Amino acid sequence: MTDAEPAADRRDGGSDRRGADADGDRNGTDDGVEEIDCPTAGKRVRYVATAADTGGEYARFEMWLAPPPDSHGPMRHVHPEQDETLEVVSGRMGVWHEGETHLLDAGERVTIPKGDRHRFWNEGPDELRLVGEVRPALRTERFMRVTYGLARDGMSTPSGMPLNPLRLAVLLERYDDLLYLAAVPLSLQRLGVRLLAPLGRAVGYTSDYPEYE
Repeated sequence: MTDAEPAADRRDGGSDRRGADADGDRNGTDDGVEEIDCPTAGKRVRYVATAADTGGEYARFEMWLAPPPDSHGPMRHVHPEQDETLEVVSGRMGVWHEGETHLLDAGERVTIPKGDRHRFWNEGPDELRLVGEVRPALRTERFMRVTYGLARDGMSTPSGMPLNPLRLAVLLERYDDLLYLAAVPLSLQRLGVRLLAPLGRAVGYTSDYPEYE
């Protein structure tokens, strides 16, 4: 069961300090930490501790979600191998976790164990700012860069996932330890990925997007 908890002191982590892209798709902040933008979802993210910083133990990021209706939190999903913690810095966050809905305010946090169905969204009238952490880090940052990049180029749903099922299957085949949808049994999704990914590659889709990574 998930309960809102008061925020505890966070461990210090390194920062991903790559500069902004010349084309403006990624925005540098005043402190030099890069922001990754997903305009279709009204969402901005910047990593303050990457897998490289922590030896893969965890990844930590800041996220901003615009007020509704200009933002879309992720659809209900599952992280098969990661625990995820979300802590509200400002604003109000709604969290759905295994059939229960919670509202969290500044200073509260929730931890979602691996394998649990969940989603989150901006529940308040103002911008939501939160700090997220996934354990272990895996390839979360790279997957996020790719899916947000595809969204910026108009190839994703409002929540930021690729529209084309063949493109999506090729991506999920590579990042099969990160994310699955909650609405469909995991075994069926994995079967679908196994069937569709070869077709996707045959028509030219790839899981390598150096322009975003």
